[in-house]
Amino acid sequence: DEPTTALDVTIQAQILDLLAREQQRRHMAMIIITHDLGVVAGRTDEVAVMYAGRVVERAPTPALFKQMRMPYTEALLAALPKLDVAPHTPLPAISGRPPDPTRPLKGCSFAPRCRYSAERCGAEKPQLSPAETSEHLYACFHPITARVGA
Repeated sequence: DEPTTALDVTIQAQILDLLAREQQRRHMAMIIITHDLGVVAGRTDEVAVMYAGRVVERAPTPALFKQMRMPYTEALLAALPKLDVAPHTPLPAISGRPPDPTRPLKGCSFAPRCRYSAERCGAEKPQLSPAETSEHLYACFHPITARVGA
């Protein structure tokens, strides 16, 4: 769980390399739990994005990064530091507050923080549905559609 939190990028890379070596040496699967999608980008076969204790998007890693469907996934990706921005530029933040797990919402848990939210989102929980392939699933009534020129 969060194996590289608060580590500088050099130590982070060393820890991830060590985990990958151990995974291969022991012939085992590995689950990495992190808020940093940059950590999983080149090191995983599949990504499951969770919000409020529920999987909201699941896909092979390349498919997720090529065309995410969930607004929460989009927000996580937007929060990654970019090399082409000026130093000390603030990272985008997800507005609002995470939901209170002791008071589950009737509709989509991300709806109060989602810029695409509509009335239906507050009343009904979206189920996981396939995107382009059955391997890419998302739970959203207003998924992010294909980008122009993509």
